[in-house]
Amino acid sequence: MMWLMTFMTSMAILIMFLNHPLSMGLLLILQTIIVALSTGMIAGYFLMSYIITIIMLSGALVLFIYMASVASNEMFYTPIKLMGVFFMMNLIIPFMLDKNENPENEMINNNSLNMETITTMKLFSQPSAYITIIMIMYLLFTMIVVSNNVNINKGPLRIKMYE
Repeated sequence: MMWLMTFMTSMAILIMFLNHPLSMGLLLILQTIIVALSTGMIAGYFLMSYIITIIMLSGALVLFIYMASVASNEMFYTPIKLMGVFFMMNLIIPFMLDKNENPENEMINNNSLNMETITTMKLFSQPSAYITIIMIMYLLFTMIVVSNNVNINKGPLRIKMYE
């Protein structure tokens, strides 16, 4: 869990130094996957983190496709020094963080995680399960309608002319 948090923090710092839209999109996708993993580990089940991941990745991939069509001719350079600093930060930060030496605090944290799991499971209990099913069906219906409305014959966002 600490490695995920370290990786997430270092990627948040790294996004300030990136200037190409495709690298920012890739970093956003990686950040989404890490947030979903950590959310699933904290909650104890991965259903909600899976739904969040699908929603965030679909939006990020739409942005990725748009930026790839707009900035298709830009060269993508990877700064080697920046990548070295990124990997060094991921190796050094966990050793700098204070480790939990008190096992009683560990038990308190486990009890609070169990309470969080119980409170999030209320979403799928009998009274609110109908609302959840209606939301899922509405999203499925919306996805089907949007898929049918898309015109494939229109082509890409920017047509390339080769002469």
